Amino acid sequence: MAIIFLLYAGFSTFHHEMWRDEMGPWLIARDSRSLFDIFHNIRYDGHPSLWYLLIWPLTVFTINPESIQWLNLGVAASAVFLIARNAPVSRWVRTAVALGYYPIYEYGSIARNYSLGLLALVAFCTLFPYRRERPLLLGVLLLVAGNSSMLACILAIAALLMLTIETVIFRPQPTKIKQSWCGIGIAAVSIAFAIWQMIPPHDSGYAMGWHFSYDPVKLVKVLKNMTAAYLPLPNAGPGFWETEFLAAFSLYRNFSWVGAPLLLIIVSLALLRRPLALVYYLCGSLGLLAFFYVKHVGYLRHHGFLFVCCGTALWLARTMQPVTLAGLLDVAARRSERAVALLFPVILAVHLAGALIAVAGEYKYTFSAAKATADMIRERGLDKLPLIADLDVTGMPVVGYLNKRSAFYPCGDRYGSYVVWDTARMQHSIVWGEPLQMAAKTGSPAVVLVDDFVMKKFPPPAELQPKLQLIGCRNAEIATDESYCAYLFDPDHTIEALRQ
Repeated sequence: MAIIFLLYAGFSTFHHEMWRDEMGPWLIARDSRSLFDIFHNIRYDGHPSLWYLLIWPLTVFTINPESIQWLNLGVAASAVFLIARNAPVSRWVRTAVALGYYPIYEYGSIARNYSLGLLALVAFCTLFPYRRERPLLLGVLLLVAGNSSMLACILAIAALLMLTIETVIFRPQPTKIKQSWCGIGIAAVSIAFAIWQMIPPHDSGYAMGWHFSYDPVKLVKVLKNMTAAYLPLPNAGPGFWETEFLAAFSLYRNFSWVGAPLLLIIVSLALLRRPLALVYYLCGSLGLLAFFYVKHVGYLRHHGFLFVCCGTALWLARTMQPVTLAGLLDVAARRSERAVALLFPVILAVHLAGALIAVAGEYKYTFSAAKATADMIRERGLDKLPLIADLDVTGMPVVGYLNKRSAFYPCGDRYGSYVVWDTARMQHSIVWGEPLQMAAKTGSPAVVLVDDFVMKKFPPPAELQPKLQLIGCRNAEIATDESYCAYLFDPDHTIEALRQ
């Protein structure tokens, strides 16, 4: 199964162009001279350090940012191997999970820190039956999960709470008590450390503030996102990413929010006879939903951890002895278990179809034009010139593919490679204004990179036309905002003179 996954997800990875969210960690790791620099440089990123620490050694051996794609694929394949080998379900279910939308595409083909959290949580489920024998190892796995992403950290907190309750109520053998609490301590301290890393500086400019007031529109959106997370079926064709095929049907579009509480109730009832698994599922799911509501609504790659929470809870439940319930509770629990057994093959079939649509889209369409734009600049022999990128967030992947140490970003009025998500970058001057005036004073030629939005809203002014030569434009079909036009700004016609 792991080999099939590697071929399937590897095919998708091979055809995937890295975009900004993948390139950012690479640039941070590349530009960090020490491990301490990494902790400093990620302070605005909103993620713990573990993914960056894994990337850092790669930057010593290669200048190719695509190396992290294969690192990510290996991490995801390890998770799939554990699922295929150890998940206490039928072979068909293991196959459908392993080849579903999230392992294949969101966490397997797109190189982010989420695959690391998936691996740690799957490994936790694998070792959970041996928690009394290996409590320290379980603590280390929660350390990995908690320090991979905020989303996995929330599930690590839920797992830690489950372990703590069990240790208090069902005391381990005297020889294992100390180790059990040490394992819990390792997890608790590491999760606290991860949370500390994710606390943004006071001048952070991304996902600002907390939103505790009641907002029915936002609540409905969060609930709709949960339903979509269980049914990840994108539209076929260009721009498939972050789309919902089922949203084409008005009934689903208007009432899909109802699916979230129904799923929560059905799965919770199905876990009722395994109270510890129920604690994990409710704490994890409600924790994620609360985060999406009060802090960051997120995207499908984030919402996918709601399904990860459900899948790991059901896995954990299969390793636990059921408790005896009385009367109607027992009837409701058993019927819900049967309902979940009938419902999940349908859900997993949707995941298989979603993965197929996504991989086909990666093969047929350009995810980001960053790589093609960098190749175009390099082919013209202009890659050594200074680069002025109108918007840092879209210029960053081109900087990474060109392996440039820095570019000038009018966002924040500074040189850099990765995005610094502070409030200073909100002071954005259009590249055709003051930044080019500064470049003109030096008389040095430079490459000017503008994205599709700037080209449409703010085309080059007429007075600059004699000093600008269009190098070319490259278009993306999936992450369409990473479509670019590149210009040679040559105020003194230096390049032309050299060519003559």
